[in-house]
Amino acid sequence: MKKSTQNLLRAAAAAMLLLIFGILFSLTAKKPVKQDAVILSTPQMREAWLNLRGWKVDAPQTETIRIPQSWQTQAGQRWLSIQTEQGFTPEQYAGQEATQYRYPVLNAPNEWYIAELLLCGQTLIAADIYDASTQIMQKVR
Repeated sequence: MKKSTQNLLRAAAAAMLLLIFGILFSLTAKKPVKQDAVILSTPQMREAWLNLRGWKVDAPQTETIRIPQSWQTQAGQRWLSIQTEQGFTPEQYAGQEATQYRYPVLNAPNEWYIAELLLCGQTLIAADIYDASTQIMQKVR
C-alpha cells in the first residue's frame, strides 16, 4: 500500500511539473496580438485613429481594391507580418473589396511618408506607415 501511495505522489508531481512547463511555454510563445474589430465609419474617426498613434495627417487619397488571395512576394509577406504583429488579419478578407486610404504624414522625418488604412466596409483590417521614397514599411503603433 505504501508503494502505491508513493507512485501516486510521483505521478501527481510529474503531472504538476508538466502543467507548470506548459503554462510557462504558453506565456513565452510569441503570439499575434488579438484585437477586437476597429470600426472607423467616418473620416474624422479614421484621422483620429491615426492621431492617437502619433501621426498627424493630411487629406487622404482613396481607392477601391480587392484583397489578394495570398501574399507570395517578400514585400507582401513583410506587409502581412506587420499586420499580424498589430493584431490585424487581412487574410480573413481575401478576395473581398476594400477601401484603401493613403494619408500624407505631416509630422514624419520626410515628405514621402504615407499612412495607409485598409477598410472592409467600416472595419479596419490593416494599417501601416511607409516611406514612399524607400518603400520601407513600419507598424502604425
